[in-house]
Amino acid sequence: MSRPRRIATTEGASWLPPGSDAEVWVGPLDEPPMPTIIVRLLLVRAEGDGPSTFFTVPTPRGPDLPTRRLPDDSGREGVRDAVLRLTHEVLGRVGAAPRCVGFVRNVVRQPDAAYPHPTPWAHVPVFALDAAEAGGEPVVDGRWLDLDTARPAVAARHWWPIARHLIGGRDTAAGADEAQPPKSCVQ
Repeated sequence: MSRPRRIATTEGASWLPPGSDAEVWVGPLDEPPMPTIIVRLLLVRAEGDGPSTFFTVPTPRGPDLPTRRLPDDSGREGVRDAVLRLTHEVLGRVGAAPRCVGFVRNVVRQPDAAYPHPTPWAHVPVFALDAAEAGGEPVVDGRWLDLDTARPAVAARHWWPIARHLIGGRDTAAGADEAQPPKSCVQ
């Protein structure tokens, strides 16, 4: 099994406290990274000979992956439960279990009063599920997008490099980092 690896880093990420970074990691994980603050579902569908598509839901900021926030005290079981609840919410059932295919890691060395999450790390894993394995179509409003159609609307999303890597089978940045795999950092 391959190890997760970092494929992108946003140094001085503007949405985090000053001096903080956001890292994007791809690769299979048997256990979700901890602490986890949000989970996202990447529902993928093969389109015959055409490009694969992924499911997005409408939000005030444009299309996004289905998402569920977690309470601060969620452990690994809480993360698994959140992923299954999110899957049920989107599909109306839970068939095959989604698998963790990557994550965004907030690296916050000095939190400020506006940053409510654990430090120095807080994770947002992306869990993927093949629509055929899931056994049906979503029961919530949304759209299926291919990578090219999605790019203008979602390329600034933190999860975009993970979706692009999984669906497109390529790294999002030349010379992807060959960093060490993550270690759990439970506060």
